[in-house]
Amino acid sequence: MTSTTVTSRKILPTTLAAALAAMLMVTGCSKQNNEETAATDTQAETAQSGNKTKTSAAEQANIDRLILSYSDMVQAAYQDSLDTAKVLQTAVNTYVATPTQTNLDAAKAAYKAARLPYSQTEVFRFDEGFVTANDKRAIGSIDGWEPQLNAWPLDEALIDYVSDGYEGEYNSKENIINSDSITVGSLKQDTKTITPEILAKMNEIGGSEANVTTGYHAIEFLLWGQDTNGVGEGAGNRPFSDYLTTDGQCTSGDTINKDVSICERRGQYLKAATQLLVDDLTAMQAQWQPDSENTLRSDMMARKDTNGLRQILYQMGSLALGELASQRMQVAFVTGSTEDEHECFSDLTHLSYANNALGIQNVFNGSYKTVEGKTIGGYGIKQYLIDTNHKDAADKLTADFKTVEDAFNVIVDKGENENIKVDQMIATVGQASKQGISAEEQNVRRGWIENAINGLKELTTGIENAASALGIDNLDADSGSQF
Repeated sequence: MTSTTVTSRKILPTTLAAALAAMLMVTGCSKQNNEETAATDTQAETAQSGNKTKTSAAEQANIDRLILSYSDMVQAAYQDSLDTAKVLQTAVNTYVATPTQTNLDAAKAAYKAARLPYSQTEVFRFDEGFVTANDKRAIGSIDGWEPQLNAWPLDEALIDYVSDGYEGEYNSKENIINSDSITVGSLKQDTKTITPEILAKMNEIGGSEANVTTGYHAIEFLLWGQDTNGVGEGAGNRPFSDYLTTDGQCTSGDTINKDVSICERRGQYLKAATQLLVDDLTAMQAQWQPDSENTLRSDMMARKDTNGLRQILYQMGSLALGELASQRMQVAFVTGSTEDEHECFSDLTHLSYANNALGIQNVFNGSYKTVEGKTIGGYGIKQYLIDTNHKDAADKLTADFKTVEDAFNVIVDKGENENIKVDQMIATVGQASKQGISAEEQNVRRGWIENAINGLKELTTGIENAASALGIDNLDADSGSQF
């Protein structure tokens, strides 16, 4: 990456409809912090407007079924995320032990597979203003837990070697892999031994959200390396020799290192980051086990009659507009910045986009399809709307989701089958012309992204309208930032 702009998510005082009417939503990177979210008590109090004082047996059955189905889907999605992360860990361990192109390709394939279920969990993240404080609970909220797994963009110069033209916040030649200690601002950190604990401690070192040392994207960078192709074809192309520990064969890109310690440390880092990923997902998966106590699931069950419904709708709207349409897509689309695509090293952004959208649709339909093909859930917002006499709102959202699905299907098809990746789709006409792409063709490519953004915006309006129909007059979902 060559630049980093980070903003924090906050709940705007306006409704989503007002935000949509104002202008295109654009903001920086999607990495979040939780300091600016609404207070739990305020959210819970406001949520009462969406729940009737007296609830009939049928109404109670509907909300019970909704919350149970939702919780089962959360549990299944995190179980899939954990299981695929373990497969990734096995592939990484094999690759580090025996660095070959075949083993590198296998680790990359395992990374790609691991991202698919995790990307569908991101709709569950937006819970900070809803969960009840509980000192006995191991994880306070998904929102507070998530940055260690999915923070981006990261300042890769802090981790490993970068190209000569790299421009980031961290610009020292010393990095975690090539040095026994690094200094960030006034902080000096011992990096002699690279462990999951050290990486977790260093995440966001110096208070900079760009100083990401953990999670999927650190692993992605260590497997692919920098993508120096800009808006041209091609992803990162880190050679497998970056992990060779034979004298005279250990490389850092085109450079042959004098000794093998750098390649040994690179392997240590990759294994430590993957172990931490598995550990974190293990902890989250445990939070959603049925009949558990002092967990996020038990808390959701306890709140089902107060702010459970509001939380679910808030999460759907926040991922659709504030996160996916605004922070992940529109920033890159408006600026033509490849640094703002979510999987910028591997060029797998088309899949993370589509699976983020699918995660929202899963909650609407009340159906999550596991990696093994089993359907989990059975009752979602769609059926809840129908059962509470709001079929028109359900039908409108069904149509909106179809529009969004169709738009992302195009993006995925182009990325998977025609090798036209998101970094090529977001290029401005001027940037594309330098790659030999005509203005007419590039406007078609940009139209694929624009259609998806517009579909998400319309979808969010439908979510807000559905919330209003259910008595939640001001959803206040995250609507991103304006410029």
